[in-house]
Amino acid sequence: MLPWPLPHLLHSPWLLPLRGVLAELDWQQFPRHADWQALPPSLQTLNQAGLPIGFADPAELADGNYELRIAQQGLVATRPDNWHDCFNALCWLAWPRTKAALNQQHVDELACQAGPLRSRARDAATLFDESGLVLAVADPTLAEALRAHDWPQLFQARRGDWGRLMEPWSVGHALMEKSLAPFKGIVAKVMLVAVAADWFELDHPSRLRWLDNQLAEAISRGQLQDPRALPPLPVLGIPGWWPEQTTDFYADETHFRRKRSVVHQR
Repeated sequence: MLPWPLPHLLHSPWLLPLRGVLAELDWQQFPRHADWQALPPSLQTLNQAGLPIGFADPAELADGNYELRIAQQGLVATRPDNWHDCFNALCWLAWPRTKAALNQQHVDELACQAGPLRSRARDAATLFDESGLVLAVADPTLAEALRAHDWPQLFQARRGDWGRLMEPWSVGHALMEKSLAPFKGIVAKVMLVAVAADWFELDHPSRLRWLDNQLAEAISRGQLQDPRALPPLPVLGIPGWWPEQTTDFYADETHFRRKRSVVHQR
């Protein structure tokens, strides 16, 4: 069985959305099959059709499409002793409405798919599901700094505004998995959500629940249709997400890349 790094899971800023879920589960070791079958009623989540979500060993499931199985049976294939799938399952508990909306987008796109090629809407849903991060922002100039790849402004000049006018919440389970062994080059794909300044005074469960509702509604309205619409964010630059955030660290343009200019040819 894989080790269970409880202090990291409960205190890493990368895993902020999971804190309430993990505290309620109170697991002291990597979850076994029986643990996923014995979730408390308070953590029961539903898909878009209202079916309860369960987590099953793929070896016990018949062949079929991963997303369709979730939509039609409520079963999420979850490999044992696998961090990627563990974080995916935990995200279903922490982001229930968002995960259900992402699954429904896949199902809707599959119904229209004529050939083997995936649609851009499916690519966008997959990218956000794996590497997504929602950034709650109360100051539009901070959102503009992100879109412009103005990393000196975002991470250094406005460093004191993180947690006060802007707050990052991981959504992607692959992004969460990378928190176990961070490395330069990790980039999240961001959905921005505008909030009021007093939003940051809400408690943790209220902020998470509100963000989950906002993301789910945005996805259901068709606001996640193209991977290019998700601005990148080099997550090691986020204050508190990496221990060595020196001036030289932020000067490394192989990681904090400037936005490329688009040259229009006649």
